[in-house]
Amino acid sequence: MAVLSCTYMLLNGSQHLVSSAVFDIGNRAFAHGDCITESIHTCADRLCFFDKHLQHLRRGMETAMMEIPQKFLNKNREFSTEISKLITKNRIFHGSLVTITVFRSRLAPKNIGPDSVEYYVHCEPFADLGYTLNERGLRFGIIDDIRLAPTPMSGFFTHDNSILKVIAQKQCNKAGIDDALTINTDGQIVESALNGNVFFIKGNTLITPPLATGCKDDVMRRNILEIVAPEIGLTPVSDMPLREKDLRNTDEFFTASTVHGIKWVAAFKSQRFMRAKTTTLLNKLNALYKAQQ
Repeated sequence: MAVLSCTYMLLNGSQHLVSSAVFDIGNRAFAHGDCITESIHTCADRLCFFDKHLQHLRRGMETAMMEIPQKFLNKNREFSTEISKLITKNRIFHGSLVTITVFRSRLAPKNIGPDSVEYYVHCEPFADLGYTLNERGLRFGIIDDIRLAPTPMSGFFTHDNSILKVIAQKQCNKAGIDDALTINTDGQIVESALNGNVFFIKGNTLITPPLATGCKDDVMRRNILEIVAPEIGLTPVSDMPLREKDLRNTDEFFTASTVHGIKWVAAFKSQRFMRAKTTTLLNKLNALYKAQQ
């Protein structure tokens, strides 16, 4: 996937060159991390599961006490059409990743009206329409010296823990591994440090940490649990907190997110994992996304 290779972006509905200066130094997203992002996979100019993504974004904004613009209700497909036009303007004809970032441009003084909310959208092209499983399985470890504290915003994508991801990347590089499990203040597995939610297959059961641990509640997680897993005969379990010892006797292990797709994990410490059901799951997931065209 190319990074910031597109020419145009959207700011509050208007197209701008990516290279133009459209934010000032006082921007709250930049200065305070006061923003929420939502990433959406596309097939050509079709936004896959757009209503689900927009609903997730609105829930995050409500939790963050942000004013929700009428456009974000997408009643006349105004917002989705606006984004589709951006994709076309950037001459993306296959798949892409669209990222919407909503931020407070101004914090209203006490008792004087609502905060000012703005948004920008950029897109990055994928090489093809679907997700591709990694040929070399990821090597995993665990990060236990940085423990995450679940908050009301844990299920959404914010900039609050960006520095933690940078630290995690540095730690993984130093340890010679690709990614690592993160744990919370109760010692429970949360998600992967770099590649989204984590899923474990034991027999015909698909297990993922519950939302109460602090993991992301994104559309990819919901699609896997609610649609894809049952279609391939896997029983989803998402209400059981997990610890490192619970990974024993796990057959398969993968990560999943809208941004990175599904990543097969080949090893966790000395433990090794297969990928047969993970491959089947990915094929079903791609079919689900293709049906959105």
